[in-house]
Amino acid sequence: MNNTDTPNIHRYDPPKWFRDADFGIFIHWGASSIPAFAPVDVDDYGTLMKEKPMSYVFANMPYAEWYPNSMKFPGSPAQVYHDKNYKDKPYDYFIEEFRKRAKNVDVEKWAELFSQAGAKYVVVVSKHHDGFVMFDTKVKHPKKENYSLDFDHVGNLAAAVRKRGMRFGVYYSSLIDWSFKDRRIDSAGSLFMGNDNSKLYCDYCYNHWREIIDRYHPDVLWSDIGYPTDNRLEDLFTYYYKQVPEGVVNDRWGQWPNLLRNRVGEALINKMAKSTLEKNSDVVLDTKYYDFRTLEYNTKWEQKDIWFEVCRGMDKSFGFNQFSRPQDYITPEEVKKIIAEVFPKKGRLLLNAGPDSYGAIPEYQVEILRKVGIR
Repeated sequence: MNNTDTPNIHRYDPPKWFRDADFGIFIHWGASSIPAFAPVDVDDYGTLMKEKPMSYVFANMPYAEWYPNSMKFPGSPAQVYHDKNYKDKPYDYFIEEFRKRAKNVDVEKWAELFSQAGAKYVVVVSKHHDGFVMFDTKVKHPKKENYSLDFDHVGNLAAAVRKRGMRFGVYYSSLIDWSFKDRRIDSAGSLFMGNDNSKLYCDYCYNHWREIIDRYHPDVLWSDIGYPTDNRLEDLFTYYYKQVPEGVVNDRWGQWPNLLRNRVGEALINKMAKSTLEKNSDVVLDTKYYDFRTLEYNTKWEQKDIWFEVCRGMDKSFGFNQFSRPQDYITPEEVKKIIAEVFPKKGRLLLNAGPDSYGAIPEYQVEILRKVGIR
């Protein structure tokens, strides 16, 4: 173990597969792929975060998977779109329809495409901020019935990916779950401090991660935003490394003590976020737990002794946005350029594929990945 005060073992000496992995595929797929809406006449997330107030960013979020939060802003593009097309239907209306449509997914076709693109690993979203679980979990939701798929989508994809020689990772939204606490996020403070920190949710989150580790043995544990205040987090990592000795974890596991969960605490986080973004850095909610750093729509990283990953969508969104235009998409040449830029600096690109509500990867994305594979 290189860093004796944390359980992380691969920060300065990652396994060979991770060293060699210059390119991976991220997959955001879920109920938000039914409305499949986000504004396209805005800058990408990285630019917005540096140039606009955070209240503007969240009201005009270019990420389609943030639709449940975006529609909470009166007059926002998402709210206007929802009112026009779905009236007073709640977000859970999409959950029920998605459960029916999801059975059409062909993960073998996905995996073959990713392999042809030259991906070394694949990371799939098992639960995003809406709280819907993308596999037939045994950890039952204490507040909602049938809030998961009724088949093992994650396991099926893991088998298809590994059969083709790629590594497999799992994303799970640890800090934010709107099915537990549905507070509108409109600032850094509400992003990092507005989560459910109850024992009920901490147990739910912890047990899900244990289930994910036991069922899938992921090569990557990919948490998002942060982690609820739970003193079992270090035990979780210790357990993970015993089960997956060559596994790696990203850096989005930060925790804030309960004493900061008030207006003063949120104001402090807002101030820290502004300072961090002015320095052109992605690390706002810091953590001592990580094997590699995670950047988002940003390739600027100067810590030469730390391994990192750049994640981004092919357009301005991770989840499928049916309104994205050709000019919103990255080109295959730009993908190759990012890989060539970051890999010599200990980086890799995790490029997202956003399937539609039936599990089909849109043809425009397919063509980009096929051309990326010609290297």
